[in-house]
Amino acid sequence: MKTRHRLALALVAVALVTGGCTSPEPRFYVLAGPVRSGKPAQAAPAGAAGIGLGPVQFPGYLDRPQIVTRSGQNELDLAEFERWAEPLKDNAVQVIADTVSQNLGGRKVVIFPWKRATPIAYQIVADIKRFDRTLGGETEFVVRWSLLTADGQTELLSRDVSYAEWPVDDAYPTTVAAMNRTLLKFSRDVATAIREQDSRERPAAPPSGTGR
Repeated sequence: MKTRHRLALALVAVALVTGGCTSPEPRFYVLAGPVRSGKPAQAAPAGAAGIGLGPVQFPGYLDRPQIVTRSGQNELDLAEFERWAEPLKDNAVQVIADTVSQNLGGRKVVIFPWKRATPIAYQIVADIKRFDRTLGGETEFVVRWSLLTADGQTELLSRDVSYAEWPVDDAYPTTVAAMNRTLLKFSRDVATAIREQDSRERPAAPPSGTGR
């Protein structure tokens, strides 16, 4: 009897371990490009050369599937069950390319490395320093980026910028949405800088005649 009693208790314990302690299913997230509105954007000038995007450098601590948040000045928290659906760097670079293209009227943006024969007008290089949620609760995107000539030899402009967004709560979906907004802000600013550079390089129209 005692043997059967101990066996029954053991079976109950096994059932509790295998049936009551299952791990939660991971959730996966992606960053998304700009929502396309019904209003058509001003088309890129006919024959305009494309834009080369890259290389884009990312911090090594972000090279992982888990979403990273900062739990202290020198401490990171890895969310084991809140993950990126694809490498964060690849996802972010594609969003930048799509956003810059849309904000330049559909101008072609090619991602590094591209074929040497690909015609481009400028090259964008970026070194991303931070892309996470900070101790204060805001998401922060910090980057140094430059606009180069097509051959990559001359720097036309260089900027150190940071963007912050405050999620409405601590949930991961709102954190990812806030990170997405910082990335879109940066991408739109890059497009604006390219548009301004175009206007500086475009020759001024000759003055119209004033009569005979």
